[in-house]
Amino acid sequence: MKQKACRLHLYRLYRQKIALEYLRTIFLSIVAGIIITTALAFHARNVMIKDLYTNFDEEKILDKKLAEKLLNDSNLTKDLATKKYSICINVGELYESVGDYKNAQYAYETALHKTKPNNYKAYYKLFRVLVAQENFQKANSLLDNIDDTNTKHLIKFKTKAYLKMGDKYYSISKFLQAAHSYKKANYYYNMFSKKDEIITKSIEKRLVNSYIKTSDTLVKNGMNTDAVRFLKKAEKYSPNNNVIKYKLAIVLSDSDPEKAVEYFDELLDKIPQKIDNALIGNTLLKAANIAELDGRTTIAKYYRYKIHSIDLFLNQKVVYKNDIDVELKSYSSKKVLFTYPLKAVFKFYNNSTNNITNLYADFVLLNNEKPVETVFKVISSKDSPLLTNSVASDDINVKFRKKIFTQSELGNYSVEIYLYKDKKYKTLVSKIKVPTKRKNLFFYEIPE
Repeated sequence: MKQKACRLHLYRLYRQKIALEYLRTIFLSIVAGIIITTALAFHARNVMIKDLYTNFDEEKILDKKLAEKLLNDSNLTKDLATKKYSICINVGELYESVGDYKNAQYAYETALHKTKPNNYKAYYKLFRVLVAQENFQKANSLLDNIDDTNTKHLIKFKTKAYLKMGDKYYSISKFLQAAHSYKKANYYYNMFSKKDEIITKSIEKRLVNSYIKTSDTLVKNGMNTDAVRFLKKAEKYSPNNNVIKYKLAIVLSDSDPEKAVEYFDELLDKIPQKIDNALIGNTLLKAANIAELDGRTTIAKYYRYKIHSIDLFLNQKVVYKNDIDVELKSYSSKKVLFTYPLKAVFKFYNNSTNNITNLYADFVLLNNEKPVETVFKVISSKDSPLLTNSVASDDINVKFRKKIFTQSELGNYSVEIYLYKDKKYKTLVSKIKVPTKRKNLFFYEIPE
């Protein structure tokens, strides 16, 4: 009886084990399915990005020397009209790879007569060589002659084509034409039911840069009103772009000083260290004069008061890049045990017209442009101000804790130096590439 009960118990345990194993198998299958589906979704997304944003496989560089040898040995355009579509495409790619765009154009035009409906491969390849030759009229005609349909293949083709044309226009400094092309690319891309943020931002960035460059050209030619129009277009796509706002403030400082003051007010709250103080003062003075002529005396007084208050604010809170010179007095990365610790001694010089009583610095260590460590230092204080007339500060010793294990790895590192009176307004004044050898040490120029 006991043996029977024992066997029954073992049998039940065995069944439970089988059931658990079965459930475990189902669970693992579901998890694996989710992982595979997610991976495929990411892969599809990446292919889409690569296909639209980059040149993808159909623009890969062929072995140029091999192609040249093959083309020198034979005339591949002979009797090409009698050849298959795929042969015409391959011949076009060979000629394109060696920069013979005329013959590539002929091969792709021949392929075009043999292409199947809704296949835009030959169209895009022909379009590409037309753009490479700057034959924009024919390239545009090629696109215009293809009726718009709401098919994915056509939308993708026209989006890519207009991006390609825009990039070519931009590369030869035809920025307005580039903007028109990017706008058309954006129009077709918006037909996709599902958008990708990377592609969306890429197209918008191209548009914004083209509008900014167009406005710069117009300003040089004295066409400030048109420049404002294009900067406003750029602002529509990038409403938080401080570069656009600053350019608008500069252009409007003559034609509409009061509107320029609105832009300057916003910029003073965000990037005062990058704004020309004299330009703000002149703009406020113009705005005050206009207000006074209009009989708005209270507003005129307000503008004049702002000149003084902004001067005080900038003097107390802001460090300009040109206010300070940085000198690297000594540098060391001698091996200690198994690491190369970074040490440096700096001096700072005040080029401004005022003594600086409270000045602070962040020394940011970057590995391949990514911040890994920040060292804070006090450069001057009330008791020890940084005097004007280029009087040097005390030695500022900086030591990073980051463990660097090989000397060759040092070449991946650089140091950015930020100065500030107020933590909110930091100014990048210098950047140093960490050398693998002492003689290779140098300072980067920081863009204005």
